[in-house]
Amino acid sequence: MTDYSEKKLKAVKKEGGKKGQDLSGMAAMGTLFQQAVMSESEGKLELLEMALAEMNKEVDPEAEERRGGAGEVAKIVLSASDDTFACIVHVPEMYTVADKNERGYAFTAKEWAEAAFATLPGDGKGAEYVLDTPTMVKITYKKDAEAGRYPGKAKDNVSGQSFAWLRSKSLVPADDDSDDEMVFGDDDMPGF
Repeated sequence: MTDYSEKKLKAVKKEGGKKGQDLSGMAAMGTLFQQAVMSESEGKLELLEMALAEMNKEVDPEAEERRGGAGEVAKIVLSASDDTFACIVHVPEMYTVADKNERGYAFTAKEWAEAAFATLPGDGKGAEYVLDTPTMVKITYKKDAEAGRYPGKAKDNVSGQSFAWLRSKSLVPADDDSDDEMVFGDDDMPGF
């Protein structure tokens, strides 16, 4: 691993652990497929791997601050800087086979990654698959101004494509923009 300051490593781990708690909390409410943007990793795959490890750690019941707990949450984790973009898709094995989970989901990390990276900006190329297994895909993407490849734009595009794919598979709740429920303010209820 490239030399990083102890302060930087601590910040990456802290962000990963806290994001793990966020994802775990959302999973407890039924959202089992999520995405997370990590800023401390600065587009570096090795730091993003460290953050993911902290996300997936078992929660220490004795710890002062709860961290981790997202090991059974399917997730796409994104991080970008001006020069690089790193992405990890983690799909727990139980979601790769329909009869291993109560909702009958069956897809791989590669399916999710391919959908998320289907329409990259610029020349549409540049994604390098570093690891490709049914449960985990790791991808890097480097800036190439001549080809129109910019990591920040790629991250935003991948995030949007990922969410669209999750929605197309009914893996995230649909927007409920209906005006069926009426909400009243103080002005609407005289005497209260």
